[in-house]
Amino acid sequence: MFGASKIIKTRFELDSQGCRLRGFILRPQRTGRLPAVIVSHGFASCTRDTKKYARVFVDEGYTAVCFDFCMSGSGKSSGSSLGMSVLTEKADLLHVLDFVKGLDFVNPDHIILAGCSQGGFVSALAAVEREDEVERLVLYYPALCIPDDARRGQMINAKFDPAHVPEQFRALFVRLGAKYALDAQGLDPFREICGFSKPVLIVHGTKDKLVDISYSRRAARDFPNCRLVEVSGDHGFIFSGFPQSKRATVEYLRSNH
Repeated sequence: MFGASKIIKTRFELDSQGCRLRGFILRPQRTGRLPAVIVSHGFASCTRDTKKYARVFVDEGYTAVCFDFCMSGSGKSSGSSLGMSVLTEKADLLHVLDFVKGLDFVNPDHIILAGCSQGGFVSALAAVEREDEVERLVLYYPALCIPDDARRGQMINAKFDPAHVPEQFRALFVRLGAKYALDAQGLDPFREICGFSKPVLIVHGTKDKLVDISYSRRAARDFPNCRLVEVSGDHGFIFSGFPQSKRATVEYLRSNH
């Protein structure tokens, strides 16, 4: 709708949990307060991967905020990955939400939380805690499997005894502390997030081999107000799925759902 508008990019930094959180803001060159979306990246990821999702919202007239989680093991924010978990990332996201609400070009009554994979799970956790401040929730292939993976002792390519989580372990290229698995083991994703009563969009690929689509199908049943769009795509929509995801997002934003 607003794709032809000039896009303004600014960077920001925040203190969060003793670390320095860094990100950027994309917004169309328009006057007045705009609706906003905060886009959270997944595990072992960063704003490099969320920017394409943010652009979809900007083209629809939104201010889009992308940031790197602290302690994530990637990106430009500070902190050791040994201290990271989905709960520390939720705390980071809530700090970003407070920051965005105070921007003079954002309408604080119209803020969406969006997230990819682990960032989707984190966004849902944050949305429940601040439901009165979040208008909608958009989840791309949300990693709702993380608690089950932690309880069975297999998280991506990391394997361990779930009853005796090692002090440190590695998943992909990220060094993790026991906190990552222990925090997840204590969570029931559906009980934790599905109390969010406002509109939710989930987009998940039927070819996802990292997060089984059955998690999103159950979430779609358990959320009071959810639309699930299944696309022919892999986890991350790296090889396929992003164009369909973009179309589903635009349709959702333009609907009254």
